[in-house]
Amino acid sequence: MGLSVQSNGGSLQLSTLSTIQTLAASILPTQGNVFFVNPRTGNDVGGQGTRDNPYKTIAAAFSKCVAGQNDTIFLCAAGNSAADTTDYQTTSLLWNKDLVHLIGVNDGPIFSQRSRVAFASTYATAGTLITVSANGCGFKNIQFFAGVASALPLGCMLVTGSKNVFDNCHIAGMGNTANDISGAYSLSLAAAQENLFNDCTIGVDTVTLGAQANSQIVCSTAATRNWFRNCRIMTYTNHATNNCFLRAPSGSLDRELVFEDCQFINPVDAGSTNLTQAFVVVSNGGTVLLVGAKTGVFGATDWNATDSGNVTAISGSVTAGTYGLAVDVTR
Repeated sequence: MGLSVQSNGGSLQLSTLSTIQTLAASILPTQGNVFFVNPRTGNDVGGQGTRDNPYKTIAAAFSKCVAGQNDTIFLCAAGNSAADTTDYQTTSLLWNKDLVHLIGVNDGPIFSQRSRVAFASTYATAGTLITVSANGCGFKNIQFFAGVASALPLGCMLVTGSKNVFDNCHIAGMGNTANDISGAYSLSLAAAQENLFNDCTIGVDTVTLGAQANSQIVCSTAATRNWFRNCRIMTYTNHATNNCFLRAPSGSLDRELVFEDCQFINPVDAGSTNLTQAFVVVSNGGTVLLVGAKTGVFGATDWNATDSGNVTAISGSVTAGTYGLAVDVTR
């Protein structure tokens, strides 16, 4: 397709999608295509995925992406209300193409970014909001919110891929009281390897949990070398043991799961029940490693329920009343 340039009162109009993509690629550091999504103004049928003519849904843009070439989708906030800024999912969003990235265009707060992915209100399936099975993908400035009036959805995000980076994302599962079901989660790492969660918020403290055994983060199938840096893990509960920040059953870890300068927050001063322990980690093939002076927990008496010996720290003893526990800050 050739380049068509039209002159109109001294202004130039570039009329081909390929030309627009080429110009975008010259500005953005990628050899791939760039697509824009706007939930309020976009159109999946007539849209072209450009800034001025965006798609309405991520799924439409993702269908155009090619694995392995760093294609990038920009999810644009179009207001402060949820309806103007959210891409609502009626089925699980399957992120299964390597090196395809999703970036939210907003002011970048640490809670509830206005570029959002969420369940449609009618969603009532035993699934997860998004499954990231691809490798080498980047996610930035996005809120993933799984909160719907059904006891069927399992969680917000399931990661099975490797070498993905989540930067300033809010991964919020169990966002409705009906989602307080056994095994529910905000983030599940299932055989996930070498993923980085940087400056992310995981969970919410606006919904009371505790009726069932669930957790904000759960590991399975030998999750390996996953790293959380400067993250906030949130919960709110009316039960001292059912809900927890991290659950790692037998065989769920390999090598290390690292929390560097991370805060685990259960706001007991606002009426939440103090947790007997922050984690439920049994002895298996890996270690939960707490790193950094800013790592600590508020609203829990002990770090680990089982005292299995594989929750440890580079500096400090991880036992009751030690290492960053807000109820006793002795180091």
